[in-house]
Amino acid sequence: MAEKKEFHLFLLPEYEEEEKYLNKMAKKGYRLEKITLPGIYSFTKTEPEDMLYRIDFNPQKKEDLAGYHQMFADYGWEYLQDMNEYSYFRKPADVRDEDIYSDNDSRLDMMNRILRTKMLPFMILFLGIVIPQFVGAIFHGSMGPAGRTILIMWTVVLVLYIYIFVRCYVGFKRLKKKYESEM
Repeated sequence: MAEKKEFHLFLLPEYEEEEKYLNKMAKKGYRLEKITLPGIYSFTKTEPEDMLYRIDFNPQKKEDLAGYHQMFADYGWEYLQDMNEYSYFRKPADVRDEDIYSDNDSRLDMMNRILRTKMLPFMILFLGIVIPQFVGAIFHGSMGPAGRTILIMWTVVLVLYIYIFVRCYVGFKRLKKKYESEM
C-alpha cells in the first residue's frame, strides 16, 4: 500500500481543525495510520471514505486506558492512538452518534482539562525559565560573540513562547465563545 506523510502543526485549541483535516484526507482516500511528533501524519492510500475522526483530551492512568477505549468502542469508535495525552478515534460517517461529546458542557470541561494540564506548565516554564534567562542574557551576558549568540537564542525562544501563547489564548477564547453560544 502506498504511504503518504504530511507535516501539520495544530496547537492545543485547534483540535477541531485537526479533525477536519483528517476527515478531508479520508475523503481524498488517505486513511490515518499514525501520528508522530512533531506533527508528522502518516496515511495509507485507500478508496475515498466518508470517515469521522474525533480527538479527546483525557489523561488516563495506564490501568484505566482499556476501560476508556472500550467506552468509545461501545459507541462504534475505533481507537487509533494516543499522542501527547490526546486520544484519536474514527468511525464511518454514516453511523449514528457522530460526536464523542454529549454536549457543549463536555467540550468546555475538556478545554479546562487542557488548560490545567498543558497551558499551566507552559506558563510556569515561561515565567520561571524563559523570562529570567532572557533578562539575564541582556543584563549579565558578555557582548562577545558567545553572549550575542545566547541573547539571540533566548530572544527566539521568547518570541516563540509568546506566539504560541497568544495563538492558544485566541483559540481557547474562540472555542469558549462558540460552545457557550450554542448552549
